[in-house]
Amino acid sequence: MKNNRIFFAVIVVVVVVIIIVKSVSTTKTQTTQQSISIGGVFALTGLGASQGEEELKGAKLAIDEINAAGGAGGRQLKLVVEDVSLDKLNVAASVASKLIDVDKVSAIVGTTWDEPAQVIVPIADKAKVPMVGQDQTRLIKKDNPYSYFFTTWYRDEVGIDHLLAYAKSKGFKKIGVLRPVAGGYYQYVSDYINQNVSKYGITIIDDININNPEVSDFRSYLTNIKADKPDAIFVVLNGFTECPFLKQVSDLKLNVPVLSVESAGDYPSLGQCANLMQNIYFSYPKESSKYSAFATAFQAKYSSQPETPSVMTAYDAVKIIAKGLETTNGVGGAALRDAIKTTSDYKGVSLDSISFDEMGYVITPNDAFEVRTVRNSKFVTVQ
Repeated sequence: MKNNRIFFAVIVVVVVVIIIVKSVSTTKTQTTQQSISIGGVFALTGLGASQGEEELKGAKLAIDEINAAGGAGGRQLKLVVEDVSLDKLNVAASVASKLIDVDKVSAIVGTTWDEPAQVIVPIADKAKVPMVGQDQTRLIKKDNPYSYFFTTWYRDEVGIDHLLAYAKSKGFKKIGVLRPVAGGYYQYVSDYINQNVSKYGITIIDDININNPEVSDFRSYLTNIKADKPDAIFVVLNGFTECPFLKQVSDLKLNVPVLSVESAGDYPSLGQCANLMQNIYFSYPKESSKYSAFATAFQAKYSSQPETPSVMTAYDAVKIIAKGLETTNGVGGAALRDAIKTTSDYKGVSLDSISFDEMGYVITPNDAFEVRTVRNSKFVTVQ
């Protein structure tokens, strides 16, 4: 009996040891596999929603690929998504605070357009949370360097210069400019054109501020420009303004080319007014060497093709954050900021080589853009 009691006591001890070992092992595994949260801020309703929804798809595709490959430093990434658009700027500050204080994100991807970023960037910078934007101009750092903010978006000036060179090659001497609103991206682009057209032998004969990004009736503005006999019109167009604008240009028999930026390469508009889009010429980023493989993966996941360049820049933004987290072993803050800052020759989808300049903006080659228009209901390169 005594021997039996000793035997059972040994068995109990062994079982307890096994349970403890398994418990410790499980705890270590759970700690190792604890996910890292990344905030994603996109326009999902309201102004810019069609673009923001596409950007979110690009970010989600990147997250899926990273997690399928083992995560960042062995830890899965979790994307915490928030909706902030140009017409919902009143929620931008609270969204930033929630992501930082409640969700404890290590980094933020976003936003759709400049205006929401102008609210969120200072908050993220103060909290030392790195933020990589997919769609921001250099206007964001006009008054403050914000060392925690970066953007994978192309240098807009390169695309605008390419468009102005095209205008010069076509002999355009007089251009009328329409600004949907005197602020953010609209102002940045229009200001740059005004400041640089003289280099291309072009004069701005009208510079009209509509001051309404949701305007759908352009007829009075176009009538004023028509009276001054322009060679072309420049305006930033997108999905909710493009077809109405081009129809009104046609109705008023204002038979001059319309110049715009990459947002005019809008696929929903192509399905609605392709015949009118034969009169528009816009600068657009060239496809990188990795674009075809990316488009195939995007098609497989969403049953559609990418519809805006910021899909690619959002995808690259997530990948660069993940690369930084690999370097820091999951540590955020200043360590992650420095890892992102030193990104060099990253093989992206938006650009073949991604590096950041001293201000945190992606370095954009002078040949990164081309001019496109529409022929036979398809986007085509004209230069």
